[in-house]
Amino acid sequence: MIRTGDEAPARHLLSRALVMDIGRRSKYFRLQVALLFLFSVISIGRIIFTYFVFNQTWDEPVHVASGMEWLQQGTYTYEDLHPPLARVAVAIGPYLSGIRLSSRDLRPAALVDGGNAVFAAHGNYLQTLALARLGVLPFFLIGLWAVWYWTCSLYDGWTAVAAAGLFTMLPPVLGHAGLATTDMAITAALVLSICAFTSWLDRPTAKRAILLGIVIAMAILSKFSALLFLPACGLLTLLCWMFARERATRPHRQEFILRLKSFAIAGLICAALILMCYRFSFHPVTGYGQRPHQFLDHIFGHKGKWHEVAYRVVETTPVPVPEFLHGIEQAGARATLPTGMYLLGQVQSGGWWYFFPVALMVKTPIAFLILVIFGGNTTVRRWRERNRDWRVLAPLASSVALFLICLPTKFNIGLRHILPIYPFLSILAGCGIKELWCGSHTRLLRRVLAGTLATWVLISTTAAHPDYLAYFNELAADHPERILVDSDLDWGQDLLRLRDILQARRVEHFSIAYNGSADLSRMNLPAFNVLASCTPTNGWVAISVLKLQMTHASPGCGGFTWLKDYKPVAVAGKSIRLYWIPSIHGGDAPNVAQRIATGH
Repeated sequence: MIRTGDEAPARHLLSRALVMDIGRRSKYFRLQVALLFLFSVISIGRIIFTYFVFNQTWDEPVHVASGMEWLQQGTYTYEDLHPPLARVAVAIGPYLSGIRLSSRDLRPAALVDGGNAVFAAHGNYLQTLALARLGVLPFFLIGLWAVWYWTCSLYDGWTAVAAAGLFTMLPPVLGHAGLATTDMAITAALVLSICAFTSWLDRPTAKRAILLGIVIAMAILSKFSALLFLPACGLLTLLCWMFARERATRPHRQEFILRLKSFAIAGLICAALILMCYRFSFHPVTGYGQRPHQFLDHIFGHKGKWHEVAYRVVETTPVPVPEFLHGIEQAGARATLPTGMYLLGQVQSGGWWYFFPVALMVKTPIAFLILVIFGGNTTVRRWRERNRDWRVLAPLASSVALFLICLPTKFNIGLRHILPIYPFLSILAGCGIKELWCGSHTRLLRRVLAGTLATWVLISTTAAHPDYLAYFNELAADHPERILVDSDLDWGQDLLRLRDILQARRVEHFSIAYNGSADLSRMNLPAFNVLASCTPTNGWVAISVLKLQMTHASPGCGGFTWLKDYKPVAVAGKSIRLYWIPSIHGGDAPNVAQRIATGH
């Protein structure tokens, strides 16, 4: 066991104090655990209910099919843009139910078709989709437990209960916890990693180093964004620790060596788990069929001796887990790939530095944001009162790190890419509500404010049920499509609701412009034709909000802008509008034709 100088006596006294405190408060501890269990049960029920409301979202079939390949074939070549951990988790349910993919469905060219084949395999689409989504539920519970445990170790049980309760009420968390995607996995793994890192910094024993290696591997194997988030959060947390140590005692050379050895243990454990998760794959990074290799061309040019040597090396030299390396390359390339993005009514391919601030502002309950502000102030004050105990700064530092590291990101397609910030903010919000409740000055007023904010969060998230994914707070609830679309509002999730509306209205034929990955021919819809851009039609027309908002009016083609002259007769969920368009050969015809020609 590795110890650090004079810390051992202090740790012994702290352990005795914690034991005495638990002994004094055992009856409250049982109540706190009971409340945590209650929050867990309620949130699980809310999440599972959404399984049967929403059809698949854009990314779910690819994740499920990739995980199915790992389970069925023992390979991971279907698509390596994401690591396999969360994908295997969402494929386990369908796999255990007996579903298998054919060789045709395992072709890389059939990215979405393979997942759709899984969902349709047993003829019960919703049941199979629910089995896949159940694979994400453990990650939600891990994240909830991490918030509770870390807050409890930093503050007290009641603050931990408040933080955990608020975490279970956040619509973005509930929304993504109900989907067979990777976002909830990285959210849980990241908070667990930073919690383990602070514990390791406090006392770098071999046991804590092993735990640190396991949870870091879990984060990296959940989503490649962990390779950006972990260093950012870890660095700011490390700076907090170093600042505290500099004010106290400088680390000895022996302590530095012991910490380095301990961290090496964590690194070895992490590397071993990554190798294991990729099934110890060992072969060249690429092959002749993937030429040209743009990265090598950029370094060595497009021809010449060194160009040929580099090509020969990468195409013939086996390396460990090349899928992992190729996935990192793909993730980096995708982040810089020009693609249409939407914010505040604007469409562009470069993104905006203020995308995530705006998304957090409108997608998070207002009362929760207020509690976070109170909690941040409380954290700094307690840091000063506790002889500058650096550990209480770790959640605040991690929140700041995630916020800052995402600002320069130009790949802005959803708040989900910064979803891991919510466990840290929940800890701060829990501190805020406890501070308001226990404040000594104007106690009655502060308790009324604490109760009001907590009730506001509860009402806000309850009113959003089951549309957690498309939730917008009171600042943007009237016209959310003017602010954000894509996975924040329209991820293709409302086809089942559209089907119910069409059946209720006895619609026999309609046109549709759909944003999503679902196979429309398998969704029990009436007869339909796909609505092409710049082609006005009459009759029943359904269109996804994203298609409508991101359409451009240009000379000779008005996109879908011609629909904006009509008022929808119904809205399926939050993301699909249904129109009845009179015959365009009547009085509307000249007007429509003129609008198409002029691009208005």
